[in-house]
Amino acid sequence: MSAPERLEFTSLGDTPRTFPTALGNSTYSLQLANTSFISSDLTPEQLLNPTGDSAELYGYVLHVELLWIPLAGKTAVDPEATNISIRLIVFSGHEVGLYGGGGFAWPKGEPGDKEYGVDIVGSNATLLAATNGFKDLLSPAQLTGRLRSKLDEAQNKQIRRAASQIVTNALKRVQWVGPRASELQKQASTNGDEMDNADFVLR
Repeated sequence: MSAPERLEFTSLGDTPRTFPTALGNSTYSLQLANTSFISSDLTPEQLLNPTGDSAELYGYVLHVELLWIPLAGKTAVDPEATNISIRLIVFSGHEVGLYGGGGFAWPKGEPGDKEYGVDIVGSNATLLAATNGFKDLLSPAQLTGRLRSKLDEAQNKQIRRAASQIVTNALKRVQWVGPRASELQKQASTNGDEMDNADFVLR
């Protein structure tokens, strides 16, 4: 199974819609047990400037985490298999929507190369959280296509933290975007993450 050249989210509902992504600002970082890809049509400066309820942005931040590397000729492409975790944040003015899911992808290149990426051949995603005025036009959706990123640990981390902070402030509860997002989100929910102050700071 091959991935389309264009990386995009496609809704699977009664009214199909496509959410294309622009890969002009894509980076990756290497973690101990996985690889973290970030793609956005927003600059780090745009993401770092808005604070609290006054934030007004139009764009997206996509995070794809490669959890394990399949072996060519040995790993079967099973429709139920999952080796990537997906988070998509959509900013629409003062409204924010956070999508999440998983899928299957083949790595292209070698970890540590100047450019590295994945071919996403199958996935699923749905809306996990949103502000009250956000309109969900995607759920359920799938992400397919080719994601190519440049190695930039600093910018990758900067965008992940800034995006997580904006979503956390908008929803007034901790929302993680980045490595181990699902695990950290469960921990936050267990510990109780409701906030009285919109200027919560992620550590």
